[in-house]
Amino acid sequence: MHSRKVTVRLATACSFAAAAAAFGAGFALEEGSARGNVNPASLMTRGGEPGAMYFNPATIADLPGTQVEAGASLILPTAHVDTTSPYDGRKVRSAGHSQVWNIPSAYLTHQLSDELWFGFGIFTRYGLGANFPRTWPGRYGNYKAEILSLDFAPQLALKVTDALTLAAGVSVRYFDIELAQRLDAAGMNGLRNYDDPAPSPFDVDQNLHGDDIHPALDLGLQWKITDTLTFGAAYHSRIQFKVRGDAKWDAPPAVRAVAPGCFEDMPFTARNYNPDKIMSGLSWDATDRLTLSAGFTFTTWHLYDDLLIKLERDMIPGVNRLASVKEWHDTWRLSFGGDYALCDEWTLRAGYTWDQSPINGRYADYLVPGDDRHIFAVGAGWTRGAWTVEGSYFYEFVEDFDVKGRPRNGVFDGKYCDAHAHAVALSVTRRF
Repeated sequence: MHSRKVTVRLATACSFAAAAAAFGAGFALEEGSARGNVNPASLMTRGGEPGAMYFNPATIADLPGTQVEAGASLILPTAHVDTTSPYDGRKVRSAGHSQVWNIPSAYLTHQLSDELWFGFGIFTRYGLGANFPRTWPGRYGNYKAEILSLDFAPQLALKVTDALTLAAGVSVRYFDIELAQRLDAAGMNGLRNYDDPAPSPFDVDQNLHGDDIHPALDLGLQWKITDTLTFGAAYHSRIQFKVRGDAKWDAPPAVRAVAPGCFEDMPFTARNYNPDKIMSGLSWDATDRLTLSAGFTFTTWHLYDDLLIKLERDMIPGVNRLASVKEWHDTWRLSFGGDYALCDEWTLRAGYTWDQSPINGRYADYLVPGDDRHIFAVGAGWTRGAWTVEGSYFYEFVEDFDVKGRPRNGVFDGKYCDAHAHAVALSVTRRF
């Protein structure tokens, strides 16, 4: 095997572990609750349910007694990838496996005194899923990439004055990465065009799977400027994970015979950042029934400048350290929404969100739905006695994204197109 070619191939493949089809820009998730899926700026500022701590833990100080909330968002994403072979010019349109993704959440708040509140949340802020057939043209980049994460988040909120509340807490995050892809062993040895998308009996199957646990810091602020105007802000800190796991290869017998001792299973470590999130919002009671809200999220995606993979020993002679350049940029997420109290029991909601992509086009690939996103959402809340039920629906579409081919990295000229998602969510809250 040619070590330089193998190094490039594995480094490129590993980079997909933190850059594949997610439901928010990059590999962020923003689905904290059914109500938050429609109008996150309202929960950032006014709160009104335990799930508001997902955005701003300071807002739980407006919840009397003890309250429990549980919910889930079900998302069905769809996208196509167009590729053009650099060798014969063949154009192919591929689609990922259809799959409904479930994003659950659960929250508890408890009033400790007139000034102090405790909250605890279980939710996820980051994740992705991309599953393609093993024989699709981009298999040398990736045919499966998944990130799963889960936060366990105790929070405290202190009402400093009637107008000002401050909050602090931690999110202990479990982070799991799995990547599967093919390696073109025949192309690496010059037996055919390098990474030719045409079928080959000498493909090597590769799987990388690892995880880590690390805490993040959460801070929140709520300021009731006037009786009708409320400001909220929050900070959720970065985490640098050192993922540890197993690298496994399944090579055909002919490849094993040509390259004995190569592609032996071994442990690996990889650095991966979850970025900082800075959130802010403003809500205004336009009338007794109508509240309008606007907010933003700033995410420090520049931390994802590369992905470094360290193998426990040589995968082939002289190759035990792999790096892939990404150089993402910081992003903005802007949201606007309104809540209208139809009557004492029913509230109608609507919202729009623009989500900026962090992908650097210079290092982009066609597997990542990397351009900006638009989300249109509607929802309704029903309250009776100690119970509140929230339901919502949103439609998200991603702008088409052209990819400039880099065949030596397993990326061909193409386009990520027709990417969109439908989502429904339900949350139930019980007050004690």
